Amino acid sequence: MPIYEYSCQKCGKRFECLVTAGKDKDVVCAECGSAEVKKLISGFGIGGGSSRIKASSSSCTSCSTKSCSTCH
Repeated sequence: MPIYEYSCQKCGKRFECLVTAGKDKDVVCAECGSAEVKKLISGFGIGGGSSRIKASSSSCTSCSTKSCSTCH
């Protein structure tokens, strides 16, 4: 069963959910319980192997030096 990331259209909360195949319509917001959720596209796993999609250095929020492994 894959883990997907969702965003609640009602309260804006982002959350992850383990989803059984064909059960996307059963996902509800972990914060407010709303069924108005949107599946988000994640960069995790795209590219396969050791390839990763990396953020550009101007959008990095994980460091102040813009030289972490996320940036470069």
